[in-house]
Amino acid sequence: NGGDYYLKLQDYYNAEKFYLRGLQKDTAMNYARLNLSVVYNVTGKNNEALKVLQEALLTDAKNDRIYFNLALLYNELNDPAKAKECLAKAVTLKTRNPRVYYNYGLLLQQEGKTKEAVTMLGRGLNLSPVDADLNYALCALYVQSNQINKAKQHAGILKKYYSGNPVYDKIVQQLGL
Repeated sequence: NGGDYYLKLQDYYNAEKFYLRGLQKDTAMNYARLNLSVVYNVTGKNNEALKVLQEALLTDAKNDRIYFNLALLYNELNDPAKAKECLAKAVTLKTRNPRVYYNYGLLLQQEGKTKEAVTMLGRGLNLSPVDADLNYALCALYVQSNQINKAKQHAGILKKYYSGNPVYDKIVQQLGL
């Protein structure tokens, strides 16, 4: 709890100290490892963050959050192949985190795998139907692939729930809604 407190205060030195102290008392406490990896990442110690997340997998290889955090870190380290591998593993573990599907969908889209991207983004929407990022990503993807009616469905959600956001308002207007 001390680590969480200091993390919220952005006192990364003390947050690290408390997480490490907690891990000395309980080596299986992956919650502390996940947050410690955030501290390391924020302070530019990505190699330490990677090491901590890999240690977390040794104690809980079926934790989808570890794979998600690894994917984000690998993406920052400019290793999209490993990021994709970790996102795929989180999906295999039946994650309930819509951000996994969002990030995976974007990676697939970047690879030109439109159909697979739509599937992943859709799975994210099943978990969070009015999520702004998921709806915007699908809307933009459908606009790019000239599927305007499908794009309008997602633009309608953006208009209904996120009116006033200039990025969303622009695509809503482009689609004549």
